[in-house]
Amino acid sequence: MHDPTHRFEGDISPRTEKVAKIVSLIGQPPFLAIVPFVAICMTMCEDTTFGIICSAASIFAATILPIVNIMFFSKKFNNTDKLDVVNKEDRMLPLIAGVLGYVVGVVLLFLLNAPWLATVLMICYAVVTGVITLITPYWKISIHSCGVVGPSMGLAICFWPVGLAYFLILPPVVWSRYVLKKHTPMQLLMGAVVGFIITAIIFAVLL
Repeated sequence: MHDPTHRFEGDISPRTEKVAKIVSLIGQPPFLAIVPFVAICMTMCEDTTFGIICSAASIFAATILPIVNIMFFSKKFNNTDKLDVVNKEDRMLPLIAGVLGYVVGVVLLFLLNAPWLATVLMICYAVVTGVITLITPYWKISIHSCGVVGPSMGLAICFWPVGLAYFLILPPVVWSRYVLKKHTPMQLLMGAVVGFIITAIIFAVLL
């Protein structure tokens, strides 16, 4: 896919690099999924115990399974960063496994009769990851920037307008991925755009 933009070609100080790596780590989609799912489940479930159960199921599917998945394939493809699969060519298998993990989450939440917003958000994770899987053979679209938008939209719907604050995570995450030379500006932008469009469509249809 044609991309008129280019990866960062400058130099950054060791301190800036360290900060960027920390931001990139915190900005991993599995970690960013914790807050929205727990907040939605605990707020929308009348019973606290049930809220905890739904939160646990969500974290299992949206955080634990993806982290295990990434670590496994990162090691398999000899990446120095254990929570990042760097090469575009190596991303297909972990992405497919990611889709399956999110499908497991959808089934779990549906069987639990969890808050519908949590189930729909998990559906968004599965569908968006599926679309990214289709794009990946042709272009290394940013999963990080995409992974900020979906949960931010979920929080915005549940906690309007305060939930919009989660979008503030996007600029530092985009900055970190750019200065670490992981993506071009266009890949980062389109990751956010794809996440927003697909999530908006699913929310409009199912909510």
